[in-house]
Amino acid sequence: MKKNLILIFFLVFSINLFANETPVVDSLFKKLINIEDSLKAGILCELSWELRNSEPEKSIDYGQEAIKFAEKYNNYEELVKAHSFIGVSYRILGNYSEAMDYFFKGLELAKKHYQTEQEGYAYVNIGNLHIYQGYYYNAIENLMIAKTIAEKIGNNRMLGYVHLNLGRAQMLRNESYDALENFKKALEIRIEINQVDGMAVCYKYIGDINMELGEQALALDNYRRSLEVVDKSMDKDLYANILTMLSKAYFLTGNYNLAETNAKVSMKIAKEIGAKLNIRDNLKVLSSISLKMNQYKLASQHLECIINYNDTLFNQQLSEKMFNLEYQFEKQKNQAKIDLLNKDKRIQELVLRRANTFNTALLIILGLISALFVYVLISLKHRRVQNQLLEKQKKELDNINKTKDKMFLIIGHDLRGPIGNLKTLIEMLLEEEEVTKSKNLFETFSIFMKSVQSVSDLLENLLLWAKSQRNEISFQPESISINTVVNRNLQLFRTIADYKGIKLIVKAESNFDVFADKNMLMTVVRNIISNAIKYTSKGGFIEIQVELEDDFSKVTIKDSGIGFGSETAMKIFDTKNFYTTSGTNNEVGSGLGLLLSKEFVEINGGKIWAESDIGKGASFYFTLPLSKF
Repeated sequence: MKKNLILIFFLVFSINLFANETPVVDSLFKKLINIEDSLKAGILCELSWELRNSEPEKSIDYGQEAIKFAEKYNNYEELVKAHSFIGVSYRILGNYSEAMDYFFKGLELAKKHYQTEQEGYAYVNIGNLHIYQGYYYNAIENLMIAKTIAEKIGNNRMLGYVHLNLGRAQMLRNESYDALENFKKALEIRIEINQVDGMAVCYKYIGDINMELGEQALALDNYRRSLEVVDKSMDKDLYANILTMLSKAYFLTGNYNLAETNAKVSMKIAKEIGAKLNIRDNLKVLSSISLKMNQYKLASQHLECIINYNDTLFNQQLSEKMFNLEYQFEKQKNQAKIDLLNKDKRIQELVLRRANTFNTALLIILGLISALFVYVLISLKHRRVQNQLLEKQKKELDNINKTKDKMFLIIGHDLRGPIGNLKTLIEMLLEEEEVTKSKNLFETFSIFMKSVQSVSDLLENLLLWAKSQRNEISFQPESISINTVVNRNLQLFRTIADYKGIKLIVKAESNFDVFADKNMLMTVVRNIISNAIKYTSKGGFIEIQVELEDDFSKVTIKDSGIGFGSETAMKIFDTKNFYTTSGTNNEVGSGLGLLLSKEFVEINGGKIWAESDIGKGASFYFTLPLSKF
């Protein structure tokens, strides 16, 4: 591809020198320009891939341009590649939501246009992203599908990526021996196909497993091999990490001089690229060496630096999350104050108007004695209408104020304070070496993280509801695949469903594109599936069916849960109250999810309803208009 790019630019430059000389050359130039356009998708894809690590924003721009040319010339292979490369760039930027969108869209395109190889890489990318998100069971599930495809088409390069990522997921689940086998298989494949940059990663991960198993000599050997093949100039982060692990291995074998040398070199590289975690790890090694050498003053200095780095990392993460929470809360509180002031102003205007009317009536009575009786009747009637209007508005204001007070009470006292601190603390604990090595600790903190995440979801529903009450949510409909939305939500809930032993079933006649707001549709599906899992007992099932009904797409989410009666069915969509009950595992909720779902479905031109009997499960239905584009 690089040769094609150089050739095209060379020929274009050469022909431009003579483009005005003869009609023949001018014709050749026009033909070459057309050929160049047809090749642009591949060239832009290659640029997107090459820039993914160094300049991910530019990588995304090139990928989106590649999509335009690929669609224009029906180049389906490059079309799928472009979606995958954009997804990788978003993952590197930490935007996992956009990354997953592009990965799933690429997967759909690969299946639609029979791009089997790119379909396999799409499953690899989805599995890899699940590892970053901590969904290891989902990651392994997608990687095993990719493995089947790679073996079927004989693609060893893809198979190498599959085994490497399977090893990563197993290592994070403390399945060291299984992880080691997959790392060794990935290494064998990459040696066979001479993928040098991939060899360095494999040697490093094998060394990490050796360290966990207490095999320091084998770890040293694998770290040295990794250093021999790593690209020290292009992949400085990997190079510094290898040196850090090498220094740890030397320390454990008693070779303090080599341990200190490698830690200092790694420290220098880490400072160049700003890798604070790597700097902290090197300081830990240096402090341990100083203690062994009885250099207590130097060890104290290293420990002080470690504390400073820990404080810096913690405060940086904590301050960013706390700032976002405080900003959102202050924004909501200020808006509430403005609304209340506007309501008070309206009341004062009505009171003043009534007083003016009364004064006018007195003047008329004094001036028109003969019409006193008629005027009194009219005045009394008018006052009754005004009083009824004031009473009605007062009740509406009371309801609004009570609702706002309840929402801000929840945010201010139950969510705003602890959620940011607790989530940040658990994230840091999950990254600690002692926690990752202990299966019990890791599972315990993972359960804590899920609980905190559920509280975070409650906060998200509260903020969405508050915005909808003030008409602050922007409605931006677009053509979107309903199957993509359903599958993406299933990926997020699969781990929770597996924990309760609930089977998730999807039945779709075909893939429909609906015309709806993506964020609203994601919220609707997420809330209904979450409710179904909440009220379904262990060993049950949840069935999701997508079908065509006239000009609408009808989605049915049916569960085998505890169900509810007709009285409850009337309450769950009542916009005046928040109705909720405990789940089968005593899960709690706010009652906002279904209210938001009802509002969002109706905004998008659809309908939502539910059918259920006590003890016989529940079925939720909603419709959305099909896309005409």
